[in-house]
Amino acid sequence: MKKVLIASCLTAMSSWAMADNCDKTRNVYDSVYCSDKIYASADADLNKNYQLLRSKLNTQQKTILKRSQVAWIKARDSQCSDEGEKTVYVECNLHRTQERNHWLQERLRECKTIGCKTSALN
Repeated sequence: MKKVLIASCLTAMSSWAMADNCDKTRNVYDSVYCSDKIYASADADLNKNYQLLRSKLNTQQKTILKRSQVAWIKARDSQCSDEGEKTVYVECNLHRTQERNHWLQERLRECKTIGCKTSALN
């Protein structure tokens, strides 16, 4: 029984290791898994950058940024999912999130160099 348990653990560990090899995915499931890992990292960066930018804004600017972010989330969800099919397109989410991260980073750079421009937050 102990040998069966050890063999099962080794098999499971080797399959996890294969799924983590995102250079050479074996199938569509591995590809989705790898894309999802990258998306999760980009989403964490998005949240960090949003909070950093928020910390530099006044109350009016925070309100504008929040409205902008909510509108962006709605647009991303509309573009990157199919409610009828109950499908989320991970690559689309990743691409949109990376674009938004770039936008947030540009706003942060503006705030640090010339001050936070209210007109740029929409």
